Amino acid sequence: MINLNKFKNRKLKFSIKHSVSKFLISFLIAFLIAIVPTYSGLEYEASLMLFILVFSGALWMTEAIPAFAVSFLLIALEIMLLGFDNFNFESNSKEWVTYLSAWANPLIFLFMAGFIMAIAASKTKLDVWLAKRVLFYFGKKPHNILSGLMLVTFILSMFVSNTATTAMMMTLLIPMLKNMKEDNPFQKGLLLGVIVAANIGGMGTIIGTPPNAIAVGILGNNAPSFLGWMIIALPPAILLAITLRWIILRLYNSTEESININKVKKIPHYDDSTTNFTHIPTIPSWKKSLVILVFSVTILLWLTGPFHHIPTPVVSLFPIVIFTIFGIIETDDIREIRWDVIILIIGGLSLGAGVSKTGLDTWIGTQFDIAGLNLYLIVAIFAFIVILVSNFMSNTAATNIMLPLIVALVSSLGDSIVSYMVISIALCASCAMILPVSTPPNAIAFSSGKLNSKDFMVIGILAAIIGPIFILGLLNFYS
Repeated sequence: MINLNKFKNRKLKFSIKHSVSKFLISFLIAFLIAIVPTYSGLEYEASLMLFILVFSGALWMTEAIPAFAVSFLLIALEIMLLGFDNFNFESNSKEWVTYLSAWANPLIFLFMAGFIMAIAASKTKLDVWLAKRVLFYFGKKPHNILSGLMLVTFILSMFVSNTATTAMMMTLLIPMLKNMKEDNPFQKGLLLGVIVAANIGGMGTIIGTPPNAIAVGILGNNAPSFLGWMIIALPPAILLAITLRWIILRLYNSTEESININKVKKIPHYDDSTTNFTHIPTIPSWKKSLVILVFSVTILLWLTGPFHHIPTPVVSLFPIVIFTIFGIIETDDIREIRWDVIILIIGGLSLGAGVSKTGLDTWIGTQFDIAGLNLYLIVAIFAFIVILVSNFMSNTAATNIMLPLIVALVSSLGDSIVSYMVISIALCASCAMILPVSTPPNAIAFSSGKLNSKDFMVIGILAAIIGPIFILGLLNFYS
Protein backbone atom coordinates (compact mmCIF):
# COMPACT_ATOMS: atom_id res chain seq x y z
CA MET A 1 0.00 0.00 0.00
CA ILE A 2 1.34 3.43 -0.97
CA ASN A 3 2.18 5.72 1.90
CA LEU A 4 0.65 9.02 0.71
CA ASN A 5 2.13 11.08 3.54
CA LYS A 6 5.61 9.81 2.72
CA PHE A 7 5.04 10.64 -0.95
CA LYS A 8 3.82 14.17 -0.07
CA ASN A 9 6.84 14.73 2.18
CA ARG A 10 9.20 13.70 -0.60
CA LYS A 11 7.40 15.99 -3.03
CA LEU A 12 7.62 18.88 -0.55
CA LYS A 13 11.33 18.28 0.05
CA PHE A 14 11.97 18.19 -3.70
CA SER A 15 10.02 21.44 -4.17
CA ILE A 16 11.99 23.16 -1.41
CA LYS A 17 15.33 21.95 -2.80
CA HIS A 18 14.29 23.08 -6.28
CA SER A 19 13.34 26.55 -4.98
CA VAL A 20 16.59 26.87 -3.01
CA SER A 21 18.57 25.88 -6.09
CA LYS A 22 16.84 28.51 -8.22
CA PHE A 23 17.36 31.11 -5.49
CA LEU A 24 21.10 30.38 -5.25
CA ILE A 25 21.50 30.33 -9.03
CA SER A 26 19.74 33.70 -9.28
CA PHE A 27 22.06 35.10 -6.60
CA LEU A 28 25.14 33.73 -8.39
CA ILE A 29 24.07 35.18 -11.75
CA ALA A 30 23.49 38.61 -10.21
CA PHE A 31 26.82 38.45 -8.36
CA LEU A 32 28.75 37.47 -11.49
CA ILE A 33 27.11 40.19 -13.57
CA ALA A 34 27.11 43.09 -11.10
CA ILE A 35 29.84 42.57 -8.52
CA VAL A 36 32.68 40.53 -10.03
CA PRO A 37 33.42 42.63 -13.17
CA THR A 38 34.83 46.14 -12.97
CA TYR A 39 32.75 48.44 -15.14
CA SER A 40 34.14 51.76 -16.27
CA GLY A 41 32.19 54.70 -14.84
CA LEU A 42 29.95 52.55 -12.64
CA GLU A 43 29.89 53.86 -9.07
CA TYR A 44 29.91 51.45 -6.14
CA GLU A 45 26.31 52.18 -5.14
CA ALA A 46 25.17 51.78 -8.74
CA SER A 47 26.88 48.38 -8.94
CA LEU A 48 25.02 47.30 -5.80
CA MET A 49 21.78 48.49 -7.39
CA LEU A 50 22.63 46.54 -10.54
CA PHE A 51 23.02 43.46 -8.36
CA ILE A 52 19.60 44.06 -6.78
CA LEU A 53 18.03 44.63 -10.20
CA VAL A 54 19.46 41.46 -11.75
CA PHE A 55 18.82 39.37 -8.63
CA SER A 56 15.18 40.51 -8.42
CA GLY A 57 14.64 39.96 -12.12
CA ALA A 58 16.07 36.45 -11.94
CA LEU A 59 13.90 35.59 -8.94
CA TRP A 60 10.78 36.85 -10.70
CA MET A 61 11.63 34.88 -13.82
CA THR A 62 12.51 31.63 -12.06
CA GLU A 63 9.72 31.96 -9.46
CA ALA A 64 12.12 30.67 -6.82
CA ILE A 65 10.02 32.51 -4.25
CA PRO A 66 6.55 34.10 -4.54
CA ALA A 67 6.52 37.27 -6.65
CA PHE A 68 5.39 39.48 -3.76
CA ALA A 69 8.23 38.08 -1.61
CA VAL A 70 10.71 39.35 -4.19
CA SER A 71 9.38 42.87 -3.59
CA PHE A 72 10.00 42.56 0.14
CA LEU A 73 13.48 41.18 -0.51
CA LEU A 74 14.57 43.87 -2.95
CA ILE A 75 13.37 46.66 -0.64
CA ALA A 76 15.26 45.05 2.25
CA LEU A 77 18.39 44.80 0.10
CA GLU A 78 18.09 48.43 -0.96
CA ILE A 79 17.86 49.50 2.68
CA MET A 80 20.73 47.29 3.82
CA LEU A 81 23.11 47.92 0.91
CA LEU A 82 22.21 51.48 -0.07
CA GLY A 83 20.49 53.05 2.94
CA PHE A 84 23.60 53.19 5.11
CA ASP A 85 27.21 53.95 4.14
CA ASN A 86 29.34 50.85 4.65
CA PHE A 87 26.67 49.32 6.91
CA ASN A 88 27.19 52.08 9.46
CA PHE A 89 23.83 51.89 11.22
CA GLU A 90 24.95 54.46 13.83
CA SER A 91 25.25 57.20 11.23
CA ASN A 92 21.62 58.35 11.68
CA SER A 93 21.33 58.31 7.90
CA LYS A 94 17.82 58.81 6.55
CA GLU A 95 18.68 57.55 3.08
CA TRP A 96 16.98 54.23 3.81
CA VAL A 97 13.61 55.97 4.07
CA THR A 98 13.77 56.61 0.32
CA TYR A 99 13.35 52.93 -0.41
CA LEU A 100 10.22 52.69 1.73
CA SER A 101 8.56 55.71 0.15
CA ALA A 102 6.89 53.51 -2.47
CA TRP A 103 4.57 52.25 0.27
CA ALA A 104 3.09 55.75 0.52
CA ASN A 105 2.88 56.28 -3.23
CA PRO A 106 -0.52 57.79 -4.13
CA LEU A 107 -0.97 55.10 -6.78
CA ILE A 108 -1.41 52.52 -4.04
CA PHE A 109 -4.62 54.22 -2.89
CA LEU A 110 -5.81 54.42 -6.48
CA PHE A 111 -5.34 50.69 -6.95
CA MET A 112 -6.82 49.94 -3.54
CA ALA A 113 -9.95 51.84 -4.55
CA GLY A 114 -10.18 49.63 -7.64
CA PHE A 115 -10.09 46.49 -5.50
CA ILE A 116 -12.65 47.91 -3.05
CA MET A 117 -15.01 48.83 -5.88
CA ALA A 118 -14.62 45.35 -7.36
CA ILE A 119 -15.52 43.70 -4.06
CA ALA A 120 -18.53 45.99 -3.63
CA ALA A 121 -19.78 45.17 -7.13
CA SER A 122 -19.32 41.46 -6.49
CA LYS A 123 -21.06 41.47 -3.09
CA THR A 124 -24.10 43.27 -4.43
CA LYS A 125 -23.99 41.30 -7.71
CA LEU A 126 -23.98 44.58 -9.58
CA ASP A 127 -21.57 43.07 -12.10
CA VAL A 128 -23.91 40.14 -12.86
CA TRP A 129 -26.91 42.47 -13.05
CA LEU A 130 -25.10 44.70 -15.56
CA ALA A 131 -23.92 41.75 -17.66
CA LYS A 132 -27.43 40.27 -17.84
CA ARG A 133 -28.96 43.59 -18.86
CA VAL A 134 -26.46 44.13 -21.64
CA LEU A 135 -26.58 40.53 -22.83
CA PHE A 136 -30.37 40.49 -23.29
CA TYR A 137 -30.18 43.82 -25.09
CA PHE A 138 -27.88 42.27 -27.71
CA GLY A 139 -30.23 39.37 -28.46
CA LYS A 140 -29.68 35.71 -29.35
CA LYS A 141 -27.61 35.91 -32.54
CA PRO A 142 -24.13 34.38 -31.98
CA HIS A 143 -22.14 37.36 -33.21
CA ASN A 144 -24.28 39.72 -31.11
CA ILE A 145 -23.86 37.58 -28.00
CA LEU A 146 -20.09 37.60 -28.49
CA SER A 147 -20.19 41.40 -28.87
CA GLY A 148 -22.25 41.78 -25.69
CA LEU A 149 -20.05 39.49 -23.62
CA MET A 150 -16.87 41.16 -24.82
CA LEU A 151 -18.29 44.64 -24.26
CA VAL A 152 -19.28 43.93 -20.65
CA THR A 153 -16.01 42.15 -19.93
CA PHE A 154 -13.96 44.92 -21.52
CA ILE A 155 -15.68 47.70 -19.57
CA LEU A 156 -15.58 45.87 -16.24
CA SER A 157 -11.89 45.02 -16.70
CA MET A 158 -11.12 48.73 -16.95
CA PHE A 159 -12.11 49.14 -13.30
CA VAL A 160 -12.15 45.59 -11.87
CA SER A 161 -9.39 42.97 -11.93
CA ASN A 162 -9.47 40.76 -15.01
CA THR A 163 -9.51 37.72 -12.72
CA ALA A 164 -12.71 38.78 -10.94
CA THR A 165 -14.30 39.86 -14.20
CA THR A 166 -13.60 36.54 -15.93
CA ALA A 167 -14.83 34.53 -12.95
CA MET A 168 -18.07 36.52 -12.97
CA MET A 169 -18.54 36.15 -16.73
CA MET A 170 -18.07 32.40 -16.43
CA THR A 171 -21.25 32.26 -14.32
CA LEU A 172 -23.10 33.62 -17.35
CA LEU A 173 -21.26 31.53 -19.90
CA ILE A 174 -21.71 28.08 -18.37
CA PRO A 175 -25.55 28.01 -18.74
CA MET A 176 -25.23 29.22 -22.33
CA LEU A 177 -22.60 26.64 -23.20
CA LYS A 178 -24.80 23.86 -21.83
CA ASN A 179 -27.63 24.94 -24.17
CA MET A 180 -25.39 24.80 -27.22
CA LYS A 181 -24.58 21.77 -29.35
CA GLU A 182 -21.56 19.93 -28.00
CA ASP A 183 -19.75 20.12 -31.34
CA ASN A 184 -20.45 23.83 -31.91
CA PRO A 185 -17.01 25.54 -32.19
CA PHE A 186 -18.62 28.79 -31.05
CA GLN A 187 -18.36 27.51 -27.48
CA LYS A 188 -14.62 28.07 -27.76
CA GLY A 189 -15.23 31.41 -29.44
CA LEU A 190 -17.27 32.72 -26.51
CA LEU A 191 -14.62 31.67 -23.99
CA LEU A 192 -11.81 33.18 -26.03
CA GLY A 193 -13.81 36.38 -26.52
CA VAL A 194 -14.11 36.82 -22.75
CA ILE A 195 -10.40 36.11 -22.30
CA VAL A 196 -9.41 38.66 -24.93
CA ALA A 197 -11.72 41.34 -23.55
CA ALA A 198 -10.61 40.72 -19.95
CA ASN A 199 -6.90 40.90 -20.79
CA ILE A 200 -7.13 43.86 -23.13
CA GLY A 201 -9.78 45.86 -21.28
CA GLY A 202 -7.35 46.49 -18.44
CA MET A 203 -5.25 48.58 -20.80
CA GLY A 204 -7.90 51.30 -20.74
CA THR A 205 -7.32 52.83 -17.29
CA ILE A 206 -4.51 53.30 -14.79
CA ILE A 207 -6.19 50.87 -12.37
CA GLY A 208 -7.11 48.36 -15.07
CA THR A 209 -3.95 46.30 -14.64
CA PRO A 210 -0.79 46.61 -12.49
CA PRO A 211 1.63 47.31 -15.39
CA ASN A 212 -0.27 50.55 -16.04
CA ALA A 213 0.19 51.66 -12.43
CA ILE A 214 3.89 50.79 -12.52
CA ALA A 215 4.32 52.85 -15.69
CA VAL A 216 2.58 55.85 -14.12
CA GLY A 217 4.68 55.51 -10.97
CA ILE A 218 7.93 55.39 -12.93
CA LEU A 219 6.98 58.41 -15.07
CA GLY A 220 6.16 60.44 -11.94
CA ASN A 221 5.28 64.04 -12.80
CA ASN A 222 5.41 63.22 -16.51
CA ALA A 223 2.69 60.60 -16.23
CA PRO A 224 -0.69 61.24 -17.87
CA SER A 225 -3.77 61.90 -15.76
CA PHE A 226 -6.53 59.30 -15.36
CA LEU A 227 -8.38 60.79 -18.32
CA GLY A 228 -5.14 61.32 -20.21
CA TRP A 229 -4.27 57.65 -19.89
CA MET A 230 -7.69 56.65 -21.23
CA ILE A 231 -7.32 58.97 -24.21
CA ILE A 232 -3.97 57.36 -24.99
CA ALA A 233 -4.72 53.71 -24.22
CA LEU A 234 -8.38 53.16 -25.13
CA PRO A 235 -8.09 53.57 -28.93
CA PRO A 236 -5.51 50.78 -29.44
CA ALA A 237 -7.30 48.60 -26.87
CA ILE A 238 -10.66 49.00 -28.60
CA LEU A 239 -9.15 48.49 -32.04
CA LEU A 240 -7.36 45.33 -30.89
CA ALA A 241 -10.50 43.94 -29.23
CA ILE A 242 -12.59 44.56 -32.37
CA THR A 243 -9.95 42.94 -34.58
CA LEU A 244 -9.64 39.86 -32.38
CA ARG A 245 -13.43 39.58 -32.19
CA TRP A 246 -13.53 39.48 -35.99
CA ILE A 247 -10.83 36.79 -36.02
CA ILE A 248 -12.64 34.71 -33.38
CA LEU A 249 -15.85 34.78 -35.43
CA ARG A 250 -13.90 33.54 -38.46
CA LEU A 251 -12.06 30.79 -36.59
CA TYR A 252 -14.96 29.62 -34.42
CA ASN A 253 -18.07 30.32 -36.46
CA SER A 254 -21.29 29.09 -34.87
CA THR A 255 -23.16 26.16 -36.38
CA GLU A 256 -26.36 27.42 -34.73
CA GLU A 257 -28.25 30.48 -35.92
CA SER A 258 -29.37 31.48 -32.41
CA ILE A 259 -28.24 30.74 -28.87
CA ASN A 260 -30.69 30.08 -26.03
CA ILE A 261 -29.82 32.56 -23.27
CA ASN A 262 -33.00 32.16 -21.21
CA LYS A 263 -31.19 30.25 -18.47
CA VAL A 264 -29.10 33.32 -17.85
CA LYS A 265 -32.22 34.97 -16.42
CA LYS A 266 -32.16 32.47 -13.57
CA ILE A 267 -28.70 33.49 -12.44
CA PRO A 268 -29.31 35.47 -9.21
CA HIS A 269 -28.10 39.01 -8.81
CA TYR A 270 -29.52 39.80 -5.36
CA ASP A 271 -32.31 41.96 -6.74
CA ASP A 272 -33.90 42.77 -3.41
CA SER A 273 -35.34 41.23 -0.27
CA THR A 274 -38.13 39.55 -2.26
CA THR A 275 -35.75 37.28 -4.15
CA ASN A 276 -36.96 33.72 -4.61
CA PHE A 277 -33.49 32.31 -4.14
CA THR A 278 -33.91 31.53 -0.45
CA HIS A 279 -30.53 29.78 -0.22
CA ILE A 280 -28.80 33.02 -1.22
CA PRO A 281 -28.09 35.79 1.31
CA THR A 282 -30.39 38.76 0.87
CA ILE A 283 -28.80 42.11 0.19
CA PRO A 284 -30.98 45.23 0.48
CA SER A 285 -31.62 46.92 -2.85
CA TRP A 286 -30.43 50.26 -1.42
CA LYS A 287 -26.92 48.85 -1.16
CA LYS A 288 -26.84 48.12 -4.88
CA SER A 289 -28.19 51.60 -5.57
CA LEU A 290 -25.50 53.11 -3.36
CA VAL A 291 -22.80 51.12 -5.16
CA ILE A 292 -24.08 52.37 -8.52
CA LEU A 293 -24.09 55.95 -7.23
CA VAL A 294 -20.59 55.72 -5.74
CA PHE A 295 -19.24 54.04 -8.88
CA SER A 296 -20.71 56.78 -11.07
CA VAL A 297 -19.46 59.65 -8.89
CA THR A 298 -15.97 58.15 -8.50
CA ILE A 299 -15.47 57.50 -12.20
CA LEU A 300 -16.89 60.92 -13.07
CA LEU A 301 -14.46 62.61 -10.66
CA TRP A 302 -11.57 60.58 -12.08
CA LEU A 303 -12.46 61.61 -15.61
CA THR A 304 -13.00 65.29 -14.83
CA GLY A 305 -9.80 65.78 -12.82
CA PRO A 306 -8.43 68.46 -15.20
CA PHE A 307 -11.47 70.61 -14.36
CA HIS A 308 -11.89 70.30 -10.58
CA HIS A 309 -8.17 69.58 -9.86
CA ILE A 310 -8.89 67.09 -7.07
CA PRO A 311 -5.98 64.62 -7.21
CA THR A 312 -6.98 61.20 -8.50
CA PRO A 313 -5.69 59.37 -5.39
CA VAL A 314 -7.77 61.70 -3.19
CA VAL A 315 -10.88 60.81 -5.20
CA SER A 316 -9.96 57.16 -4.60
CA LEU A 317 -10.63 57.61 -0.90
CA PHE A 318 -14.30 58.40 -1.62
CA PRO A 319 -15.48 54.84 -2.44
CA ILE A 320 -13.27 53.37 0.29
CA VAL A 321 -14.81 55.63 2.96
CA ILE A 322 -18.42 55.40 1.78
CA PHE A 323 -18.45 51.63 1.35
CA THR A 324 -16.91 51.01 4.76
CA ILE A 325 -19.15 53.51 6.55
CA PHE A 326 -22.33 51.95 5.16
CA GLY A 327 -21.21 48.37 5.81
CA ILE A 328 -20.94 47.32 2.19
CA ILE A 329 -17.26 46.59 2.75
CA GLU A 330 -16.52 44.79 6.01
CA THR A 331 -13.42 43.48 7.77
CA ASP A 332 -13.48 40.16 5.95
CA ASP A 333 -13.72 41.98 2.63
CA ILE A 334 -10.59 44.00 3.37
CA ARG A 335 -8.75 40.70 3.77
CA GLU A 336 -9.82 39.76 0.23
CA ILE A 337 -7.96 42.68 -1.35
CA ARG A 338 -5.15 41.42 -3.58
CA TRP A 339 -2.42 42.62 -1.27
CA ASP A 340 0.11 40.48 -3.14
CA VAL A 341 -0.53 42.53 -6.29
CA ILE A 342 -0.21 45.80 -4.39
CA ILE A 343 3.07 44.63 -2.82
CA LEU A 344 4.32 43.63 -6.27
CA ILE A 345 3.54 47.13 -7.58
CA ILE A 346 5.33 48.65 -4.58
CA GLY A 347 8.38 46.53 -5.35
CA GLY A 348 8.46 47.80 -8.92
CA LEU A 349 8.18 51.42 -7.80
CA SER A 350 10.97 50.95 -5.25
CA LEU A 351 13.15 49.25 -7.85
CA GLY A 352 12.69 52.16 -10.24
CA ALA A 353 13.47 54.67 -7.48
CA GLY A 354 16.68 52.82 -6.64
CA VAL A 355 17.83 52.70 -10.25
CA SER A 356 17.30 56.44 -10.58
CA LYS A 357 18.74 57.45 -7.18
CA THR A 358 22.01 55.53 -7.57
CA GLY A 359 22.62 56.79 -11.08
CA LEU A 360 22.39 53.30 -12.56
CA ASP A 361 19.96 54.59 -15.18
CA THR A 362 22.46 57.18 -16.38
CA TRP A 363 25.26 54.60 -16.55
CA ILE A 364 23.14 52.11 -18.51
CA GLY A 365 22.15 54.87 -20.91
CA THR A 366 25.79 55.67 -21.65
CA GLN A 367 26.64 52.04 -22.40
CA PHE A 368 24.47 51.90 -25.51
CA ASP A 369 24.78 54.23 -28.44
CA ILE A 370 21.25 54.42 -29.77
CA ALA A 371 21.66 57.73 -31.56
CA GLY A 372 21.79 56.06 -34.97
CA LEU A 373 19.16 53.43 -34.28
CA ASN A 374 15.51 53.62 -35.24
CA LEU A 375 13.61 54.49 -32.07
CA TYR A 376 10.51 52.57 -33.11
CA LEU A 377 12.59 49.48 -33.78
CA ILE A 378 13.97 49.71 -30.23
CA VAL A 379 10.56 50.02 -28.61
CA ALA A 380 9.20 47.24 -30.85
CA ILE A 381 11.97 44.89 -29.71
CA PHE A 382 11.28 45.66 -26.06
CA ALA A 383 7.53 45.31 -26.65
CA PHE A 384 7.88 41.80 -28.05
CA ILE A 385 10.32 40.89 -25.28
CA VAL A 386 7.88 41.95 -22.56
CA ILE A 387 5.08 40.00 -24.27
CA LEU A 388 7.29 36.92 -24.53
CA VAL A 389 8.39 37.12 -20.90
CA SER A 390 4.85 37.87 -19.67
CA ASN A 391 3.60 34.62 -21.16
CA PHE A 392 5.75 32.67 -18.73
CA MET A 393 5.54 34.89 -15.66
CA SER A 394 3.37 37.62 -14.16
CA ASN A 395 3.09 40.59 -16.52
CA THR A 396 3.44 42.78 -13.42
CA ALA A 397 6.80 41.21 -12.60
CA ALA A 398 7.87 41.43 -16.24
CA THR A 399 7.00 45.13 -16.29
CA ASN A 400 8.90 45.65 -13.04
CA ILE A 401 12.00 44.29 -14.77
CA MET A 402 11.65 45.98 -18.14
CA LEU A 403 10.52 49.52 -17.39
CA PRO A 404 13.55 50.63 -15.31
CA LEU A 405 15.78 49.34 -18.12
CA ILE A 406 13.75 51.23 -20.72
CA VAL A 407 13.99 54.46 -18.73
CA ALA A 408 17.73 53.97 -18.25
CA LEU A 409 18.26 53.36 -21.94
CA VAL A 410 16.37 56.36 -23.33
CA SER A 411 16.46 58.84 -20.42
CA SER A 412 18.75 61.15 -22.42
CA LEU A 413 16.31 61.41 -25.33
CA GLY A 414 13.75 63.60 -23.59
CA ASP A 415 10.63 63.17 -21.49
CA SER A 416 8.26 62.65 -24.42
CA ILE A 417 10.31 59.73 -25.78
CA VAL A 418 10.58 58.17 -22.33
CA SER A 419 6.81 58.48 -21.81
CA TYR A 420 6.09 57.01 -25.25
CA MET A 421 8.28 53.98 -24.63
CA VAL A 422 7.22 53.34 -21.02
CA ILE A 423 3.50 53.54 -21.80
CA SER A 424 3.95 51.40 -24.93
CA ILE A 425 5.75 48.63 -23.04
CA ALA A 426 3.20 48.69 -20.20
CA LEU A 427 0.30 48.34 -22.64
CA CYS A 428 2.01 45.59 -24.61
CA ALA A 429 2.35 43.54 -21.42
CA SER A 430 -1.44 43.06 -21.56
CA CYS A 431 -1.15 41.35 -24.96
CA ALA A 432 0.45 38.21 -23.47
CA MET A 433 -2.07 35.35 -23.62
CA ILE A 434 -0.42 32.53 -25.57
CA LEU A 435 -0.53 29.84 -22.86
CA PRO A 436 -3.32 28.58 -20.58
CA VAL A 437 -1.25 29.84 -17.63
CA SER A 438 -0.21 33.17 -19.16
CA THR A 439 -2.91 35.10 -17.31
CA PRO A 440 -5.55 34.29 -14.66
CA PRO A 441 -8.40 34.72 -17.23
CA ASN A 442 -6.72 32.12 -19.44
CA ALA A 443 -6.46 29.68 -16.53
CA ILE A 444 -10.10 30.23 -15.50
CA ALA A 445 -11.37 29.63 -19.04
CA PHE A 446 -9.09 26.61 -19.47
CA SER A 447 -10.62 25.05 -16.36
CA SER A 448 -13.94 24.83 -18.21
CA GLY A 449 -12.53 21.91 -20.22
CA LYS A 450 -13.75 23.43 -23.49
CA LEU A 451 -10.39 24.83 -24.62
CA ASN A 452 -7.04 23.27 -25.38
CA SER A 453 -3.56 24.74 -25.59
CA LYS A 454 -3.76 25.18 -29.36
CA ASP A 455 -6.72 27.54 -29.02
CA PHE A 456 -4.74 29.81 -26.72
CA MET A 457 -1.71 29.59 -28.99
CA VAL A 458 -3.57 30.78 -32.08
CA ILE A 459 -5.32 33.77 -30.52
CA GLY A 460 -2.30 34.56 -28.33
CA ILE A 461 0.14 34.74 -31.23
CA LEU A 462 -2.23 36.99 -33.16
CA ALA A 463 -2.61 39.28 -30.13
CA ALA A 464 1.17 39.36 -29.65
CA ILE A 465 1.69 40.43 -33.27
CA ILE A 466 -1.27 42.75 -33.86
CA GLY A 467 -1.26 44.33 -30.38
CA PRO A 468 2.15 46.04 -30.55
CA ILE A 469 1.41 47.26 -34.09
CA PHE A 470 -1.74 49.05 -32.95
CA ILE A 471 -0.21 50.28 -29.69
CA LEU A 472 3.04 51.61 -31.12
CA GLY A 473 1.33 53.06 -34.17
CA LEU A 474 -1.39 54.96 -32.32
CA LEU A 475 0.92 56.11 -29.50
CA ASN A 476 3.31 57.40 -32.13
CA PHE A 477 0.43 59.45 -33.47
CA TYR A 478 -0.03 61.08 -30.05
CA SER A 479 3.68 61.74 -29.42
